[in-house]
Amino acid sequence: MISIYEQTGEPAMLEQAAEECAELAQALLKLARAERGESPTPRTMEECQEKVLEEIADVETCLAQLTAAPWMNMEKIFEGIDEKTERWKRRIGTI
Repeated sequence: MISIYEQTGEPAMLEQAAEECAELAQALLKLARAERGESPTPRTMEECQEKVLEEIADVETCLAQLTAAPWMNMEKIFEGIDEKTERWKRRIGTI
């Protein structure tokens, strides 16, 4: 079976991933405003949370497809996650 990545091609997959990341960013910002009660939105807190979940699913779907890219290096990604997590912990004083 041909993957979505193979069917659409890398440029289209990269564009889709970028679009979904932008939509996730907007949903996260709206949820943060709803939680603080700033810049009122017509959406309820629950609707904002559902939108974040939807956008996370979209981003995760795109990222999963991008693992088919020949240049993808999951080991490097996991190393980066570990390094960034440790740095974040140091900055907030948990380690």
